[in-house]
Amino acid sequence: MLVLGILTYLFFRHYNGSFIPYPIVWYFGAILMILIGILLIKSAITKGNKEIEDNFKKEIEKFKLNSEKIPVDLNNCLIKTNNYTEQIEKESGYRAQTLDALYDSSKNVESVNVYNAVLIFETEINGQKEKFYSPTINKEEITLRFLLDRQKETFIYVDKGNRKRYYFDIEFLDDK
Repeated sequence: MLVLGILTYLFFRHYNGSFIPYPIVWYFGAILMILIGILLIKSAITKGNKEIEDNFKKEIEKFKLNSEKIPVDLNNCLIKTNNYTEQIEKESGYRAQTLDALYDSSKNVESVNVYNAVLIFETEINGQKEKFYSPTINKEEITLRFLLDRQKETFIYVDKGNRKRYYFDIEFLDDK
């Protein structure tokens, strides 16, 4: 639909013939086809992403059902943080670089704070010490501590056949 709309648009943009009556209608119809094509592509991408996300959630639920469930007291977790400030250019390209060279280069730069944290949980299972790491959490430490204190407990799901495969359940942090 998008390609047909673009071709029709390009054809009727400079059409001066008399064989096709009312070329302006075709011209606006082509613009409408382009918009519909873009919406269809966007909808397909969104549907594909939703499908991938749903499949991922199903796999996690299946993993949880077939794994060893270890309770985790979130107050006993060690929090390791890596916070830094990143300089991001507001504009890029030749014109922005030229203006930066001529004037103040700091006007084109924005500072963004990046917060990364990982929870580390150590436990002893069957006389063996085990250490589990959460996925990276993109939250400031104070906010993270507040959310962990409010949740109190979560679980780690460990594969019964391979103890190096596990899922540290921190889904409660997704909505906040």
